[in-house]
Amino acid sequence: MTAIYIETLSKSYHSVPVVDNISLKIETGEQVALLGPNGAGKTTTIKMICGLIQPSAGKILINGHPPGHRREVMQKLGVMLEGARNIYWRLSPWNNLMYFASLKGLPSTPEVKTRAEYLLTELDLWDRRHDEVRLFSRGMQQKVAVACSLIADPDIVLLDEPTLGLDVQAYE
Repeated sequence: MTAIYIETLSKSYHSVPVVDNISLKIETGEQVALLGPNGAGKTTTIKMICGLIQPSAGKILINGHPPGHRREVMQKLGVMLEGARNIYWRLSPWNNLMYFASLKGLPSTPEVKTRAEYLLTELDLWDRRHDEVRLFSRGMQQKVAVACSLIADPDIVLLDEPTLGLDVQAYE
């Protein structure tokens, strides 16, 4: 099954092309990396896939549906944008995970709490689960953002610069 389908996708700002006529098809189970220099349009492409910005032209389908078209499709999409923009700094990692789970329509059930504990443990954040994220290093904030993108156990995960600020130990 095709997880993400993109056909002749373009985005321009004030007549300046940022993404110019890209097409790709990503099948379920495939892993794809968008590589390119700063300003190549990688983040813009990810934002268009998840429905945060509208393309100037082209077509995007996620599991056969346009971005944002069906709530159940978007619930199975995990997204982490560049930097630590998609976490709340005054919340703890635990509260961030519970908040983002609720946005995906998941109530605070024992299963969701078990998944949150698993993610925080795997990312070496369990001991800091109740501390405000604003007190964390950039790398630790990045780990919280990764956990938030995975809390709903999504079918499709879009990670924009996921290793930004992480040290070598995070890869072991």
